Amino acid sequence: MSLSVAQVYGVRFAEKLPLPKIVQDNIAKLRITPVAFKPFRPPSRAVPRPRAQPDNWRENVLVEAVRRVKEREDPEYDDVFGSLNKIATRTLDKMSEKIVANIKKRDELFRLRVTTLLFDVAITQSSYCTLMADCSKKIVVDIPEIREDLAAQTLMFPKLYNMTETITYPLTSDPKYAEKVVDWMKLKDKRRGYAKFVTQLFVRELVSEDVVLTCLQQVIDDLGETARQEKTEQTEENTTQFVDFLFESSKVLPSTAVSLKTTIRESMKGLLDLPRMDLPSLCMRSRFKIEDILKCVQ
Repeated sequence: MSLSVAQVYGVRFAEKLPLPKIVQDNIAKLRITPVAFKPFRPPSRAVPRPRAQPDNWRENVLVEAVRRVKEREDPEYDDVFGSLNKIATRTLDKMSEKIVANIKKRDELFRLRVTTLLFDVAITQSSYCTLMADCSKKIVVDIPEIREDLAAQTLMFPKLYNMTETITYPLTSDPKYAEKVVDWMKLKDKRRGYAKFVTQLFVRELVSEDVVLTCLQQVIDDLGETARQEKTEQTEENTTQFVDFLFESSKVLPSTAVSLKTTIRESMKGLLDLPRMDLPSLCMRSRFKIEDILKCVQ
């Protein structure tokens, strides 16, 4: 037998059966005040922490940063690019502040890319070395990590910029003479710019004396080894550029850089004291330049 809807609703008005006393007592004990309202809060999701970068993360990404140094597809990077191109003595403060603002918008990889650009401008346009060093000093005040970026690039210079790949001055009969002369000049300028920039950073206390000493010692060792090789156009050009590198560095060293000056002075004296036949690739021009170096480090 099924119940109709009318029968179900009719029960509401029928006589109620009394509840047992024990049931009524239990109901009376129940709380009759409303429960305090508690708004619903969704369970919080744990935000994953960024993974810590390995100690050598700069070395791992620096090669890629150098490769992409001229790419300007990123708006903030393009803005930094423009700021560095506009830097002059009177605009130094303003442009440095713009660069800092762009770096603070992004992560550490972007910061390293900006430092790489600054480093590249300094060594490829040696006339801007002093301005780039001044800019670096201003940026470091707000972003101290820049100091570590610069030190990493300085120490990685032999890897990022192979100093053994030297272009010699071409013969006039070479069909690509004009093009090769340009490449030859660019290479010399970049090495000279690097020497000047690293030393300017040291003068401003942005890289340690140990960093500069490592850099100079590598050049000194390469000079001594190359000068002992059988004389060719290639080896003579190599020694010339190594000597120019040391000269650019030594002439701006402060008087307080005693250990650096001592290292350069002793190594250059030792080289000149050797018989000339032991150094076939050290030309007279380089010998005179070494004498100029000795005057700088007295």
